[in-house]
Amino acid sequence: MTNRALRSVTRRQYTCIASGVFIAAMLAGCGLFDTRDPELPNTGSATFTPPTSPDIVIENLRNAIAERNESNYIRCMPDTLSTGRSFSFLPTASAAARYASVFTDWSLASEKSYFAALAALTPSSAVSSLALNGRFTLLASDSAVYQGDYTLVFPHGIGGTAETVQGNLQFVLAPDRTSIWSIVRWMDSPVGNLPSWSELKGRFAN
Repeated sequence: MTNRALRSVTRRQYTCIASGVFIAAMLAGCGLFDTRDPELPNTGSATFTPPTSPDIVIENLRNAIAERNESNYIRCMPDTLSTGRSFSFLPTASAAARYASVFTDWSLASEKSYFAALAALTPSSAVSSLALNGRFTLLASDSAVYQGDYTLVFPHGIGGTAETVQGNLQFVLAPDRTSIWSIVRWMDSPVGNLPSWSELKGRFAN
């Protein structure tokens, strides 16, 4: 190979090497080879506060409904496996008659089922809310009673079923062995002929 041909090959090699270095530098600058941070898991709402007092349970319940967070909603009731406490729900008389087979054996699983169904049916852009107008009528170290009127809004979009319900509720709350409070007894009462929370529970529980 002549010196002229050798110089031509050398220039081509240099050009290829320089181009490769330039492209690699550009890609590195764009972060293509950077280590990607792992995605954080979806841990649900950050607004759930450990319920170390009865009033926090009420606030957690409101937040769970506003965020349609099934996990946080059911955490407002007792964990029967770890606490040994049972949960009971007493519906309105009209709902008990209409959904007799549902309310005969109401449980925490029933609570979870109806709430999950409502949350799934409600569009993500819709606003659900729980407004309470009540107070604690009893506050003791081992129990509390909350009573008041409520207005629950859940835009589920199912025809023939109210999206806004009203009534009067009574919560009996108690702490477990670790001083974590929850609703152990829930009684629902109607206000006039308005549809109640019991109607939604009976309608959407499986």
